[in-house]
Amino acid sequence: MLRAKSLLLGSVLLLTACYPQVPVEPIDEIRAGKDVTSQELVWESCDLGFECTTVVAPLNWVVETGEYLTLSLIRPAGSAELAPILVNPGGPGASGVDFVRDNLDTIGTNFLRENFQLIGFDPRGVGESAPVTCVDSDLKDQVYYGQSPYEYGSDQDLKWTEDLVQRFADSCQSVGFDVSHFNTQQSARDMDLIRELLGLEVLDYLGYSYGTELGATYAALFPDRVGKFVLDGAADPTISTGENLLNQVAGFDAAFKTYLVDCLQQAECPFDGDLDQALLKVADFLEMLETKTLPTQFDREVGVTAAIYGIIAALYSEESWPYLTQALSEAFDGDASTLLMLADFYNDRDPDGGYLSNINEANIAIGCADSRVRFEDAADLTPKIEAASAVFGKYFASPELSCVGWPEGQGKVELDFRQKLGYPPLVVGTTGDPATPFVQAQALSEILDGAKLLTFEGEGHTAYGSNPCVNEVVDQYLSGAPIDSLKLLCP
Repeated sequence: MLRAKSLLLGSVLLLTACYPQVPVEPIDEIRAGKDVTSQELVWESCDLGFECTTVVAPLNWVVETGEYLTLSLIRPAGSAELAPILVNPGGPGASGVDFVRDNLDTIGTNFLRENFQLIGFDPRGVGESAPVTCVDSDLKDQVYYGQSPYEYGSDQDLKWTEDLVQRFADSCQSVGFDVSHFNTQQSARDMDLIRELLGLEVLDYLGYSYGTELGATYAALFPDRVGKFVLDGAADPTISTGENLLNQVAGFDAAFKTYLVDCLQQAECPFDGDLDQALLKVADFLEMLETKTLPTQFDREVGVTAAIYGIIAALYSEESWPYLTQALSEAFDGDASTLLMLADFYNDRDPDGGYLSNINEANIAIGCADSRVRFEDAADLTPKIEAASAVFGKYFASPELSCVGWPEGQGKVELDFRQKLGYPPLVVGTTGDPATPFVQAQALSEILDGAKLLTFEGEGHTAYGSNPCVNEVVDQYLSGAPIDSLKLLCP
C-alpha cells in the first residue's frame, strides 16, 4: 500500500548485485578485542575494473553491545593514488557499491572521475552491509502493489493497512541484526571509521538526496573532519518526518503540474483542455483504480498504488516525461503495462519476480529508526497532506501507519547542525525538485557553517552530472576554488 511507503519517497536506482565475499577473520579479530581503528583495508579485485574491501564496525557506536557488522566498499581499479571521496546515492537504502560499479561513467564529471578515488559503500542495513532482509516476497508485493478490499480511507481500510504493515515489518526482522541500529547517526559514525582507515585527516564527500542528510549528520558529529562536501538534492535534517512528507507531496504535485503544462503543448499528449481539466482527469482515473484494476501484458494488474508509483517514478527527471505520457496514454485506453514498468523501476522489482535489491525495506527501517509521524500528531497532519495535492494528497494520508512494527533508533544523540566546520560545504538545489523541494536546499545552506547554495533553475531531482553549468561550478569547488568565488546561479 502507498501509505506503507509514505516515508519512502527517495532516490531509487535500478541496481543489480555483485559484492565481495564477507571475510570471517577480521570480524573474529575484532570480537576478540582488536580495536576497530586498527583494521587494514585490503582491496581486492571484485569485478571487471573494480576493487572491493570490507570494514568491521560495532553494531552500536554509543553503547557497547559486543556485536559487530561488516560494511562493503568499492572503488575503481587503478584509482588508489587519487584523493578519496566517499559517495552516497541516496535513499535511504540505495547501494553505494552498486551506484559506483553500475554508474561510474555518469557520476559527476570527467574531472571528478579523473581526479578523485570514488569510494562507494553500502550503509548498514543496505546491500551487502548486514542487509535488512524480508523473508516473504509475496507479502512485500502486497505492500507495494496490493489493493485493499475496503473503501479507500475507511476505518476498515486503515485497519487492513495497519495489519499488513505490521506483518511486513515482522517478516523483515525475523533474521539478522536488530534494525534499530540501522539509523543515519550510526551510519555517519561508520563513515568516520572509513575516513580513519583511509588515513585521512578530513573526509571529502559527495552525497545525493538522502545522502545530503547523511553528510549533514556527519558534519554535526565530526565538524572538524569535514572536507569538501557536495550535497546535491538537499534534505533539511532539522524538520520533522511529517513536515518532510508534506514538502514532498507538494513537490511532486508541483512537478506533475509542470509536466502537464508541457504535455498539453505536445501532439501526443493524452489530455485535452487546460491544466485543471488534465488534473481532474488524472484524479478521476486514480479514484477509479481504488476499486478496479487495469490489465497489463505481464500477467499482473495495476491498481491505484502501483499507478501512483509509476507516475512518481517519471517525475524525478524531465527526461522521463515522454515515458509518463506513453504510460498515461496507454492506461487511459485500458493497458497499464508501461505504468507497471515504471512502478517496478521505482520499487526495484524484477519483472520476472522478486526484487533486485533491498532498497525498500532498508528505506523504511532507516527512516523509521531516524524519525516517524506519531499517532497523536497524525490528526493535524493528514488534512494538510490532503490539501497539498488534489491528485496525490489523499494517497499519502495516515502517515502514522508507515512505521507500525518498526523500532525507533538506538545510539542517537541530540545534534547541533550549526557548529563551525572544517571546510564550507557546497549545497546544490534544483528549483523544480519534486523529491527534495528547493526550500530544503535553502534551509540546509543556511544551517551548515559557511555553506553556499548553488541554485539550478530547472526540473528534476539532483543536478551534478547532468547540467553543464552545475558541473562546472561543482568541479571548481572540488578543485579548491574559494567558495566565495563561485558562480552560484545556473539558469
